[in-house]
Amino acid sequence: MKRMILLTLSMMLATPLLANPATEAAHTRAVVWDGVPISISLPVGKEMLLSFDGDVRVGVPSALYQSANIDSLRGTIYITANKSFESQRLQVERLRDGLRMLIDVRAQEGITTANQVDIVTTNEEAAANEKQATQDALTQHVNRVTMPIPTLLVRYAYQNIYSPSHAIEPLPGVSRATMQIAPDIQAQAFPLWPVNAKPVAAWSLGGYTVTAVTLTHRNNDTLTLDPRQVTAALYGTSFAFPDLGPAGTDSAISTAFLVSKGTLADSLPPAPIPKGATHDQ
Repeated sequence: MKRMILLTLSMMLATPLLANPATEAAHTRAVVWDGVPISISLPVGKEMLLSFDGDVRVGVPSALYQSANIDSLRGTIYITANKSFESQRLQVERLRDGLRMLIDVRAQEGITTANQVDIVTTNEEAAANEKQATQDALTQHVNRVTMPIPTLLVRYAYQNIYSPSHAIEPLPGVSRATMQIAPDIQAQAFPLWPVNAKPVAAWSLGGYTVTAVTLTHRNNDTLTLDPRQVTAALYGTSFAFPDLGPAGTDSAISTAFLVSKGTLADSLPPAPIPKGATHDQ
């Protein structure tokens, strides 16, 4: 059964989240060629597929072969960056009609992107539909502004953790927050659960902070994530998944979103003293 997203906040927040993030590794991004060079960022060391709607021939700058491995098969270009490099231009010709497209590629360390980009062409009708869809999305975002700030923060944090950068909806006034907490807060926030709890990022808005915490299950069973068992003075808690699977499986990792008034550091109980440690006199 497909795993469903659980969102349980203490004041009954309800926010529509995105599709199952377990499919993120296979995510495909679509880009429309409209006569303007397309810019694509590549992660170093990971293969990316540039897919076209027909067989193509690609022209590659000779210098690019020093920084990347590039192959072309029918309608797909396979490119793996071996190191970071600045923008280089590929000239792509679609064989069936001679249409030429310009693709500017650059590579960076440590970025997360879709592993396949579908490059499609458009006509005036499709462009009008895309413009209307953009306007509809903007209208929906304006309507969502009336939602409680904690709900908006959780949604924004979820998108930052699980969505490609181009799919993150803007949230006016939000800012990254410093966490200043231990690298593992299991003992402070999740002492009843056999997990590792690694804080990864935090965002603040309107006096609230949401902190994303990666939970990794250590036992070989299924663990139900009950927000009532979180031992921190929080405004609310939500989880990307309602449970954790056995250790070592894909389902053994999830993300908790801890909403606090002020910083999370002020909402956590004191860290327990390790066994065998003594107080300073």
